[in-house]
Amino acid sequence: MLKSVFSLSFVLLLNLSVQAQLDSYKYIIVPKKFDGFKYDNQFRTSTQIKFLFSQNGYTAIYEDQIPPDLAQDPCKGVRVLLIDNSSLLATKVRLGLRDCNGAVVYESGEGKSKSKEYELAYKEAINGAFHDLKALPYSYIPPEAVMESLAVQKDEAPTREAVPSESLGRESAAQEAISGTAVRLETSAGEEIWYAQATDNGYQLVDSTPRIRMKLVKTAQKDTFIATVDNQAMGMVYKKDGQWWHEFFKDGKTEVRPLQLKF
Repeated sequence: MLKSVFSLSFVLLLNLSVQAQLDSYKYIIVPKKFDGFKYDNQFRTSTQIKFLFSQNGYTAIYEDQIPPDLAQDPCKGVRVLLIDNSSLLATKVRLGLRDCNGAVVYESGEGKSKSKEYELAYKEAINGAFHDLKALPYSYIPPEAVMESLAVQKDEAPTREAVPSESLGRESAAQEAISGTAVRLETSAGEEIWYAQATDNGYQLVDSTPRIRMKLVKTAQKDTFIATVDNQAMGMVYKKDGQWWHEFFKDGKTEVRPLQLKF
């Protein structure tokens, strides 16, 4: 029973992370011809995928119908991938979403069909792959709204206490010694610098051990990431006024803590 509760909690946290990430995209871009297929809309794959996204509240568009705001800012949209792993016995597909930087920000579970009629088989398999997305409520949140919220929370973030000028001098010298894009924030006993290592969809933050302390998943907003710890959603990490902050919920309250990151 306890194991089931933990499993359910993990799924819910993971879904919240995916949902928050997809909410940052305004458009779903559907190719007319997917990789590995010979013809446009072969087996009505493009038609079916566009229909499913539109039916579930997304603004789905074909790749040749790009609106002006998306043409100006390609990062407002994600492009659909149809990953075909079919065999002689079954049609098997996954759906993926690729952002403007080429990173795959979402990949579905596998949908299957044993129908021998290709159009029906792909329809059934695509419907199966779309099952997880149906369970995620979607509502586009413009980057301006995200930044406005972050600005309010930044104003409420704890300010550093006054310290003797001698201590400030030592800290300033330490900051100047850090190379690259290291961000040095207020320090206290036990704080560390974490080092960012690039991944397919963001970064992983490691300490000097090195041990992975946190993973960051890219969003459409620059310098704003979804944070995960041990594969569980753990709030947001964002950069504000040259400082990195980790915002998360704990005991029903929003907490904000500074991070020291080196990329």
